[in-house]
Amino acid sequence: MILYSIVPVEFVFGNFGNQVNEKRYVELEYLGEKIIAIPLSNNKYKIDRVISTSPKAYLNPNLTPGTIIEQ
Repeated sequence: MILYSIVPVEFVFGNFGNQVNEKRYVELEYLGEKIIAIPLSNNKYKIDRVISTSPKAYLNPNLTPGTIIEQ
């Protein structure tokens, strides 16, 4: 199969050979909502995404992706 695309191969198929930059994700409960975060150090995490069915969770500025939190 041949794929003709302007999109880079790494974007289409992922980085199969590059395991060094692989991030670890953990699921946490923060402010009563479930989030996916990246562990940094000393109980600090960086919010990657919010997992919630509540619209209020997505409007909460404390749950913005990229925010550093302590758990």
